[in-house]
Amino acid sequence: FQSGTFRARAFEFKTELETTDTNENILIQELGVDAFIQARTEQSTTLISSGAGAKNVVFAAPFFTGTSSIGGVNFYPPSIGITAQNMASGDFFEVTNITGTGFTVTFKNSSNTAVSRNFSYSAVGYGRGG
Repeated sequence: FQSGTFRARAFEFKTELETTDTNENILIQELGVDAFIQARTEQSTTLISSGAGAKNVVFAAPFFTGTSSIGGVNFYPPSIGITAQNMASGDFFEVTNITGTGFTVTFKNSSNTAVSRNFSYSAVGYGRGG
């Protein structure tokens, strides 16, 4: 096969070469497979209240973030975008603990005190982890 979109838990590739001409040798310079994991977006469908402290958000389906043999464990965390509502002058937010299963967001006022704000999010990452 040359190209396509395939779903599986794992793939195994094997090449078998043979010749019927005893005067010919088979010499392979390079053989390989390029595989790409499709990007995936997950977003909140309603506003979320942060509460006056750290708010842990859990994704509906985990993202693939890498393995020890593919990039490294947690090497590809999803990108998180926050759309904040009802912010006051000087308010800001911090996004921490981004993993394949979720993240933490904390809204703070200009005095660095945690405050409750409404927000929605968008997460862009790869595939589905598990």
